[in-house]
Amino acid sequence: MRRHIIGAVAGAAGLALAAVPLAASAGETGGAQLGAVTPGGMFLANIDDDANACRASARTITKDAVAREEANDQRFADEKDALSQLPDQQEAERRYLALRRAHRLEQNLADRQMAACNDAADTVVNGAADERDLFRLRVTAWPDVPADASATLTATGKVRLFVKRGRWEVASSLSTAELRHGVDLALEGIDVVRDRAAWDGTSVVTLSVVADGKVKTSAVRLREAPVLTQLNTQRLQRVFTNKASDDNGKAWRAAAAKVAPLATLDSGDDDWTQDLFEPAYQRMGDVGMRVLIPSVNDQHRQAARVAYTQLKGPDVAVAHVPGVPVPETDDDNTYDSMGNLETMPPTPGHPNGTVVVGGKPSAQIVAFLRAQGAQEVVTVDTSWLNVGHVDEFIQFLPVAGGWKAIVADPAAGLALLSKVPQSEKLHGDLPALQWPYDERIDHRTIAEFRADGQFTDTNRIAARRIAENVARLGLTPDRIVRIPVLFTARGLDWALDKSAIDGMDDGPEKDKAIAALNARRDGVGETPNLINGLVAAGHRYVAPKPYGPLLHGRDVFEDAATSALATIGYRVTFVDDLTSAHVSEGEIHCSTNTFRDYLRP
Repeated sequence: MRRHIIGAVAGAAGLALAAVPLAASAGETGGAQLGAVTPGGMFLANIDDDANACRASARTITKDAVAREEANDQRFADEKDALSQLPDQQEAERRYLALRRAHRLEQNLADRQMAACNDAADTVVNGAADERDLFRLRVTAWPDVPADASATLTATGKVRLFVKRGRWEVASSLSTAELRHGVDLALEGIDVVRDRAAWDGTSVVTLSVVADGKVKTSAVRLREAPVLTQLNTQRLQRVFTNKASDDNGKAWRAAAAKVAPLATLDSGDDDWTQDLFEPAYQRMGDVGMRVLIPSVNDQHRQAARVAYTQLKGPDVAVAHVPGVPVPETDDDNTYDSMGNLETMPPTPGHPNGTVVVGGKPSAQIVAFLRAQGAQEVVTVDTSWLNVGHVDEFIQFLPVAGGWKAIVADPAAGLALLSKVPQSEKLHGDLPALQWPYDERIDHRTIAEFRADGQFTDTNRIAARRIAENVARLGLTPDRIVRIPVLFTARGLDWALDKSAIDGMDDGPEKDKAIAALNARRDGVGETPNLINGLVAAGHRYVAPKPYGPLLHGRDVFEDAATSALATIGYRVTFVDDLTSAHVSEGEIHCSTNTFRDYLRP
């Protein structure tokens, strides 16, 4: 029989840690004993909203925050400009960092207010659903308890202890009658673990009884369930995406809806649903709750509030993790987008999976994940990418008996180009494109692409960096399915800078700017990125239509992906996201997010 400890395999009956009776001054309380009723010894942070009492207030808070945050941004910009005029620029930088930190605190006020609304914010057990989220204990009956006996209850850590007296009440003492007949207790966590130095999630519940002039105690050690990030190997339940902003967006969503249960969130103009929040969860045996972790990227701040205004509710909590600005890191740090966080499924020694993040995400997010003590957090190099997200080069798929990693393969993409007539366009079978989309697609021939040193270098660098990241994750060849993808340095920033350079007068400055433009090698998908798709149920994969070169009328990239995924039992549905997502440097995965079943396989 396998022994479950903290970090037990996700999908098993539950995370188990035996409630440990602690020795006391007299070894026992006489007749009254404190013991766990809920199996496993792990309790939940009761921060969901079983009464659905928080969404309405969250919507009001969000609406009221708009004008205030716009004013804050303007004041921040004005103060930043003033600091740039100071003669002492070292002092200006110091004051600017303090200004950024104060500004971030102001802008996150609404998030703190919304996070404060949850089931643990009051001393009331809010109905049967809330009651299920409590860890249950029992003080056994002591029929012949001395008449002068008195009893106190304490619980250490960020918890609240209840006693059942017809209804649940906050517990601090027990009467002689309660000791005589026995009584039910319940424990809730009032926050998730955030900093193990401040609180490691342990709670010691102690019953102290004074009887016949002696103090006797009984105690139980419990631990809060860790917040675990969701796995693609868990069964798909819901897929979220923003409202389509154009006909192309409506078309791919309609096609994806045929193989996945799509639901719409209203995140305004932010189409990158994957980047807004990371779905995680806690488990207490066969009871649990989702814990959504919103992005601390300032660019996604307002859109990410759909976690509070549309998703928070029964068994769905939100944990606000503030990011603190640091020197040389932009407030719109793209590494803090949640598309930059993927979870590798269980491997030996890592039964809950391994969190994979790219680049330099907020130290607070990384510290929060590590504080759970149940998943290793591995940082990989995504500096070679223009956007810089993990989901641009790797994704994890469930297969019969385990899982596989699909990995972008630029070398295979370059090799495919040699098999197609060189006079063919790299992008075949394109639909009619109107401005500005016609300018965002590179219409050169394969020969022209292959003769472009910037293009080939970008893909060779990408191939090398991907190989290094795969090695860092310890992925062996039998775990990997390689999918051809081509990258380019000619992303949106490149196009904007080229337009500005074209307007410059001829001369040394323009020549210097052109040289810098041509020296760029940070990659973004030239072909719609097949790795950046949606892992649906039933071994279905929704991928962006790659619009690769045609050979005998067939897209060679589409055929290669179909064949590669067929080897692991997957059928692929290709959908056209060319003008709705791809030209904005994202794809299907970036535009969706998922809820998966964390309680049952």
